[in-house]
Amino acid sequence: MTEFEFAKKIEELGGTAYLVGGAVRDKIRQVPAHDRDYCITGLEEKIFAENFPQALKFGKSFPVYSVSIDEKFCEVAFARTEKKIGAGYKGFSVCFDKTVTIEEDLFRRDTTINAMAVKILTGKVTDPFGGREDILNKKIRAVSKHFVDDPVRALRAARQSAQFDFEITPETLLAMNQCAKELSEEPRERIFAELENALKTAKPSKFFRSLESANL
Repeated sequence: MTEFEFAKKIEELGGTAYLVGGAVRDKIRQVPAHDRDYCITGLEEKIFAENFPQALKFGKSFPVYSVSIDEKFCEVAFARTEKKIGAGYKGFSVCFDKTVTIEEDLFRRDTTINAMAVKILTGKVTDPFGGREDILNKKIRAVSKHFVDDPVRALRAARQSAQFDFEITPETLLAMNQCAKELSEEPRERIFAELENALKTAKPSKFFRSLESANL
């Protein structure tokens, strides 16, 4: 099944399929994308599961499916919103019904360069938070005040800075600093995963200097 065929079938079922995340960011940066992730709006999970019986479901808090698209297994998630109700990355109430819009889904994401979507059938780009401009200006910027809801986003922003050689905006450094208390209580494997990815970048030192700038 090609990407277009996948999107067309989703549309026939009443939904809309978007390309999201790193693949959109990398397209704007004009570099090859390693993974292609998709987001679906306007469609009930039950209908999706009935029409894509080969899709493998995983995820506990919200459904994510692994679907073979263009001969590669890709993640397909339903648009969702998140509300902070407790500590850490598990302290969220999640809503993923068919009324959630792509803009609402992008709002919950970490930085603007990761908060863009492309409607597959038309190629239209949804960029409500200025991600394209931040890519062109080489800036790492938090999408909203909800950046601090998941403390590991502080490490993720520092890693993105090292990965792309972008500068973190002052307001985002402040938000990173506000993650300090909850970050110290996060599972070690989450922290190590970001550290490991940072050490694989071309400029690992930028990761540590960014954390230093945020007093982390």
